Amino acid sequence: MMPQQSMDRCEVSENCHHHSPGVQGSQRRLVSGLLLWVGLLTVSHVVCITLLVITRPHALPLPEIVSAPKPTADSSLSIPLEPQRVPWQMITFEPTDNDVSVERSGIKWKTQSKANNFVSLKGGSLTINQDGCYFLYLQVTLETPEVSGQHIVRVNKPNQVLLEVRMTNTSLSTGFLGRAVDLAASDTLTVTVSPGARINTTYTATYLGIIGPK
Repeated sequence: MMPQQSMDRCEVSENCHHHSPGVQGSQRRLVSGLLLWVGLLTVSHVVCITLLVITRPHALPLPEIVSAPKPTADSSLSIPLEPQRVPWQMITFEPTDNDVSVERSGIKWKTQSKANNFVSLKGGSLTINQDGCYFLYLQVTLETPEVSGQHIVRVNKPNQVLLEVRMTNTSLSTGFLGRAVDLAASDTLTVTVSPGARINTTYTATYLGIIGPK
């Protein structure tokens, strides 16, 4: 039996020697494949990084900010300033007669204004020179309370009352009255007191004013 077992071991050993070169070849091919795969991955990474660097958008340059020149004292003084033109003119009138002892049913007027384009004075009466919208204001003050106990002050133009106020014996003044009215050229303005009364002719107590277009 011993010789037979020895022969079997020899056959197995020979078979092992015959198969070992094939196994080693497979291992070499596997290692070569892995190395090739790693190499391809490395190359692909390098290519991707290169493309990213090349195709990266460049930052746009910021626009240059140009500041406006600062005005100097000399430049500001060189700009001509035009005066503002007011399209309205105001004229104030005061009573012509300073005698406060006389009862009057009407008041005559005078003015110190030299610039008088839209109204003219004739015999103490006011005449409008041009059509337009005017603002009238008035105050009339009595010298002393009257026995009658009531007076009516009116600003009139032909066939129309423009302003009217009633005063009792407890009040010596109409106070400030004002109104915007449309007037035509040649309209005449009068101020009447009914019944007649003694008028305080001080210019701060009794006056008439007109604001109209230049």
